[in-house]
Amino acid sequence: MTHLTLQAVTKRFNAAHAVDSVDLSVPDGKLVCFLGPSGCGKTTLLRMIAGLETPSSGSISFAGRDITYLPANQRDFGMVFQSLALFPHMTVAQNVAYPLKLRKSAKDAQARRVAELLELIQLPHMANRPVTQLSGGQRQRVAIARAIASQPKLLLLDEPLSALDAKLREAMQVEIRLLQQRLGITTIMVTHDQREAMTMADEIVVMEKGRIAQAGKPLDIYRDPVSEFVADFIGLGNILPVTYDGAGGVSLPGGRRIAVAQAPRLPESGRDIRLLIRPEDVCVKPVSGDAGTNRVAGTVTFIRDVGASLEATIDCAGFTLTAATTPRETPGLALGMPVYAELPPYACKLIAARAAP
Repeated sequence: MTHLTLQAVTKRFNAAHAVDSVDLSVPDGKLVCFLGPSGCGKTTLLRMIAGLETPSSGSISFAGRDITYLPANQRDFGMVFQSLALFPHMTVAQNVAYPLKLRKSAKDAQARRVAELLELIQLPHMANRPVTQLSGGQRQRVAIARAIASQPKLLLLDEPLSALDAKLREAMQVEIRLLQQRLGITTIMVTHDQREAMTMADEIVVMEKGRIAQAGKPLDIYRDPVSEFVADFIGLGNILPVTYDGAGGVSLPGGRRIAVAQAPRLPESGRDIRLLIRPEDVCVKPVSGDAGTNRVAGTVTFIRDVGASLEATIDCAGFTLTAATTPRETPGLALGMPVYAELPPYACKLIAARAAP
């Protein structure tokens, strides 16, 4: 069931389009990430959903009701801001209870709800502690508890983890995802971190210059991006300019021809296209015998060894490739070693070249 629907939503600031004709449906109970670089419109889009910005045109509906111009305080949505916006003069329990107090809930009902939420975020022993004495992760949990205290129908998260260090950030990604699944609350989260989106989301909406570049399940977008922009933004990838020959093959920089698997969006011959192959799909082989159909010769110029995995840079004639492998798969890999990089046809994706600025 679709709970949130956006139709041709546009936001202009003078002549600039921050959001441009966005159509989107958010299913009930799912976590959707708005992903993109700074200035792509993702936070402006979230603020329009929240009611903190008014669309210049288009409509926003929730549960079949038009909320385009409904004030934010009447939407029954919870929101966690990037700054968290906790009240420093209040205790943990007082912060969590604040939205219930605004709704004039009975004091005993407030106490029960606060106790329930503090158990949920695993901080019942800190109810009377000032929020200024909490760690970053603890403050994050309190902000989420406050946002869901009044049992909102939609939870909106605006880059809530950006201020945390890397280790705590990864731990909180898991905690928020588990909490969202346990509550079954429809959630929209803004992030510029593709790893965060891949970890947490049921669906990702990749935004570029105010528009949706691609939307879908995380692995679908990672494996089958529609453009160079999406391929480059989602994960690591080898993206090479190629010429399609119209017969199931492409010419790489330097003239080497390799076969590619047919794809639904196969570009026309002669058009500007790119070949995408992810590092984990590049197979590093020792030099022996013929190079074969989809093997290109190269030299290892850099190795990043993190123990369980290796990332090798291979200098080929006219281009470089990054290959992700393991010490077991490629024993003895060393700088300066001549190798073959095998590019399986099924892993070679043809995508539209990035549009000129």
